[in-house]
Amino acid sequence: MKWQRDSIGGIARRNELLVRVRRPYDMAAQAIVAVFVAVLLDGYLDLAWRVAYVAGTLLVVGLQYFTHRAFLANRERRPHAVAWRWRLIVGYALNGALFGAMAAVITALPREPAPLLALMCIAGMIASVSLTVAVQFTASASVVLLAVVPTVLLLLLEQEPTSRLLGAVGLVVILLLLSFAYRLNRYYRRSSEMVERLRGMLQDRTRVSADAEAAQNRLRSILDAAPFPIVVTRRSDGAFLYSNRRAAELFGIDDGGATAASPRYVLDPAHRERIFGATPVRPDEELQIATAQGRAIWATVAAVPMQYAEQDAALVVVNDITDRKASEEKLRAAEQHLSDALAVAPDGVALFDPEQRLVICNQAYADIIGVPLPRTAGMLHDDICQASVRGRPAPEQAGVRTDYGEWVATRRRIFNAAIGEPHIFYDTRDRRWLQIRDFRITSGGTASLITDITALKRSERELREANESLASQAEMLAGRTETLEAARQAALKAHQEAEYANRAKSQFLAHMSHELRTPLNAIIGFSEIMSLQLLGASGVPQYDRYAQDILAAGRHLLAVIDDILDLSKVEAGKMKLVAEHVPWAKLAQDCLTLLRPLASDRMVILQAAPAAEGATLYADERLAKQILVNLLSNAVKYTPSGGRVEFRLLPAQDGGAVVEVSDTGVGMAPADIEKALEPFGRIDSALVSQMRGTGLGLPLVKALTELHRGSLEIISEPGRGTLVRLYFPPPPNLAGVAS
Repeated sequence: MKWQRDSIGGIARRNELLVRVRRPYDMAAQAIVAVFVAVLLDGYLDLAWRVAYVAGTLLVVGLQYFTHRAFLANRERRPHAVAWRWRLIVGYALNGALFGAMAAVITALPREPAPLLALMCIAGMIASVSLTVAVQFTASASVVLLAVVPTVLLLLLEQEPTSRLLGAVGLVVILLLLSFAYRLNRYYRRSSEMVERLRGMLQDRTRVSADAEAAQNRLRSILDAAPFPIVVTRRSDGAFLYSNRRAAELFGIDDGGATAASPRYVLDPAHRERIFGATPVRPDEELQIATAQGRAIWATVAAVPMQYAEQDAALVVVNDITDRKASEEKLRAAEQHLSDALAVAPDGVALFDPEQRLVICNQAYADIIGVPLPRTAGMLHDDICQASVRGRPAPEQAGVRTDYGEWVATRRRIFNAAIGEPHIFYDTRDRRWLQIRDFRITSGGTASLITDITALKRSERELREANESLASQAEMLAGRTETLEAARQAALKAHQEAEYANRAKSQFLAHMSHELRTPLNAIIGFSEIMSLQLLGASGVPQYDRYAQDILAAGRHLLAVIDDILDLSKVEAGKMKLVAEHVPWAKLAQDCLTLLRPLASDRMVILQAAPAAEGATLYADERLAKQILVNLLSNAVKYTPSGGRVEFRLLPAQDGGAVVEVSDTGVGMAPADIEKALEPFGRIDSALVSQMRGTGLGLPLVKALTELHRGSLEIISEPGRGTLVRLYFPPPPNLAGVAS
């Protein structure tokens, strides 16, 4: 075993010497020579061969450089000496093979000065590399043989005497290089063995002749270079006999050195007893120590008894943990603040790590999932889902149609996506509506928020009932409007009857405008005052909600009445038209501003397509805006979440303008289009039935468009969306319109 250790030690020393003899500038010189050779061979070899040779040289040199760097950085290189030896040999064998390949290629070139000079450069690099790595004879021999033998064989196989003579010279060169490498290797071996023997003799002599002062000096030099605080403290009184630079900075000592007569710092008796007492201080025991300036620090210490200047002392290594303690305190405070915030949060909040394990949650979240709060920590999200449905009543007992398996699958999908998609479900245990939203956080984990939306659902139901009531009233008004329309048609039969009907209709419009708008404005005004609590809080939250519902219903009813009156004015010929060139950019921006809140609530993308710079629409600005708002609001309302609504202005061939509004909504069948263009026409559709409205939007748009002498076209397909195209004639066609 001793011979084996010596052999491994010799290999390790030769590996070390090879790495230190073969310097980076040797490798850089080899790369420069490769570039020079490539330049010399210009016109003799293709560019691809020369670039390949330079690239191969850079690759081999880079491999050698990084192998040397890895060798020097590896602290286990001595135990792994054999493995490192073969890595170095392989690296230089590749170098020799590259030399051999290039030398063989040059040998096949004409015997001219440039190729011969290139061959001489490569021969010089072969000699340089083989001799600088001669400390590893195997590596040196592999370089020589792989680099020279192929060229020698090629020369010997040629018929020309000169080539054979050069081959013979190559054999001599091989022998000479191997001889030089072998002798250098022997020299390196003997030198290394001599250095090792001298080193052993010096170490033995130092160990025998070194006295305590020399040992302390060596210890002091080592300790001064240490990156952590080290002190030597006296047993009798705890005085610092020595402190290195880091200890002097830590304890605030002016001079790192100290003498036994005048110590610059003395340990507290309690700490001295902990260091020199019968029970040694534990390495993980945290002590609070005062510095020379009175500043308190936290530290852990490790003490070793020793003799220093013929006194009983201890070598103490100090680990300053003041910053860590402060960080831990801040972390505890932050955790406490987070716990307090979660405890008072009305919603269920939970944080999961990237492995979907629950890190922390509040009591509300634990109550919702039906697991005691102390048992939630560390639970997987899948286990939480299973625990949530495990405590729920069976579907037939819950009184609702509930598929718990489908719920768990949906919950897993939404949680894995974590894009904030709301997951609304009915809690069959507590009989309430809940909404879960999952968000990806910066650390890679997931945050889940469970909100009780039972009150919101109740408000939606009440609002839906109110809308239905308003819709029934609107239908009654629509019936009256149809009666008036029939009367108008009958009045056309006679001039006197027509005049009477027109006067009656004008009186009815004035009466409707006064009798309906006046009380509605009062309702809206007073409910807005109550909703905003301008005169003080009512004290009853339910009244405040009723006031908000009344305000919303009143505004809706006022909009319905306005539509009815506008439609009636158009049909009666009372609508005034003020045509002008309306800037399209301003008109589009006004519509976007009005409808973006609705589109945001519906999660629908609403945008205006770019138009030509300075484009205008020749129309009445107020009525054009009313037309666009009606079309866009219909498109947004009847487009599912995630859909798109877009409108644009296009030039017509006759100089007029075409306005298109397209959506990706539910669409309509041809029969539905005709019904939608009729006043108070409603389409029988699941999504349409959920939206409030009186069916006056499209008829009013059609009437206002025709008032401009334009036309309306609807192209739609169920499930594919709708395209509404409005045509506005050029300005001359509107010259005779009353204004």
